[in-house]
Amino acid sequence: MCVWLGGSDCTLSDSVQAAWLSLSLLRTAAAQEGREAGSSCYGGFDLYFVLDKSGSVQHHWNEIYYFVHHLANKFISPQLRMSFIVFSTEGRILMRLTEDRQIRAGLDELQSVSPGGDTFMHKGFALASEQIYYGTADGYRIASVIIALTDGELRENEFDLASREADRSRQLGASVYCVGVKDFNETQLATIADSKDHVFPVNNGFQALQGVIDSILKKSCIEILAVEPSRICAGESFEVVVRGNGFLHARDVDRILCSFHINDSLTLMERPLVVKDTYLLCPAPVLKDEGTTASLHVSMNNGLSFISSSVTITTVACSDGPYLVIALLILLLLIAMALLWWFWPLCCTVVSQALLSLILWPVDAADPKSDTPEFSACSCELCRTVCESRTVSPFYPSLSKKDNETDV
Repeated sequence: MCVWLGGSDCTLSDSVQAAWLSLSLLRTAAAQEGREAGSSCYGGFDLYFVLDKSGSVQHHWNEIYYFVHHLANKFISPQLRMSFIVFSTEGRILMRLTEDRQIRAGLDELQSVSPGGDTFMHKGFALASEQIYYGTADGYRIASVIIALTDGELRENEFDLASREADRSRQLGASVYCVGVKDFNETQLATIADSKDHVFPVNNGFQALQGVIDSILKKSCIEILAVEPSRICAGESFEVVVRGNGFLHARDVDRILCSFHINDSLTLMERPLVVKDTYLLCPAPVLKDEGTTASLHVSMNNGLSFISSSVTITTVACSDGPYLVIALLILLLLIAMALLWWFWPLCCTVVSQALLSLILWPVDAADPKSDTPEFSACSCELCRTVCESRTVSPFYPSLSKKDNETDV
């Protein structure tokens, strides 16, 4: 298993990979702590606003418009596409699925809507499902999020039709969220939405819509922020950390897939080894050729649709582990030799001075009459041993302590 360390090639080391993985996860946690909650969403998916414009919202359309305007501005990925749909007695697409540069015009048209008519929510869902069905990109279906808003209770027949159309959207890979204002039926909306947790009640009226924007953003946003490492070894098995948000929003985490689109031609999918809300640990496919690129996508529904991203992985040439070990040993040996070369002359100089002092001026440290200070400046163990033993070089036996005493 190979770990990218930077430079032109990478190395094989399970211990290094473990350390790298721990560091990546720590960086993920730090990034999430440092990021302002609910600030924005970088997810690459299709977002549909399905809005009630029946007669009951006639005096509150401005509040609905500003709610959509502020929430739409939170989704800022260049891969994001958006659509505005309104429903009453009939459904109408105000803005077909489009990218950021055309959303401004769609918001202007949304602001000019004149509410009126009945509350046929299923007409709005049908128009969303139609776009989802045909809304493929690069040969795969983009993940879809539907945010439906209504202010009243649906009649039984209308509720059944809305539930069926919402189920159809889910079968196409969409996640469905509902915003209920004032006199809505929460049980109905929990059935239409993916679950009760996908319902956002606004019991204090339309003026309170702004208060649920961050909650909607946090629960609906699924985003891929980065992949680590972005370079892997050609011909080696590997694992990558996919950093992002909202991965636990999947209805079933066992259906999550990491998709690798290789050289814009071949797609390989792998089941993640670890699933957390802010990261996935995915085994990368073995890519044999150096220079191969793979764009990364994530499916929350077993490959039915995918969250896109601009994240890519590139393969590079890698060195073998034994060569790395040998290189490290040679480097350590060279460092040891350099240190020995640097300190050896200094040590020998200190020893030579100590021996010379003992030869010329042998002093008994125990003699109180001696006016020569005891030699105590030795800086190494060898010098200290010489000082304490007063041993004289065998080349100068005539200068031993006994001979000196006799001469005196």
